[in-house]
Amino acid sequence: MKPKTEARIRLDEVRAAISKIVNGAQSVRFGDRQVNRAELASLRMLEQQYAKEVASEEARQAGRGRNRINYLSI
Repeated sequence: MKPKTEARIRLDEVRAAISKIVNGAQSVRFGDRQVNRAELASLRMLEQQYAKEVASEEARQAGRGRNRINYLSI
């Protein structure tokens, strides 16, 4: 198994946070204190960003880096 990259770890954390919010844990109350988690929209944006980074890293590791097209003059 490949070691997890920083982007993969962050993506997993963001997805776990999204899951908690979807399951009703947007705000948590401890006694007289209330803690609100991040907004779902901002977490979705982070998820997209980290997913792109993970896809790029995995493509690079698989030898399918960024496609480059070179045009030669004849």
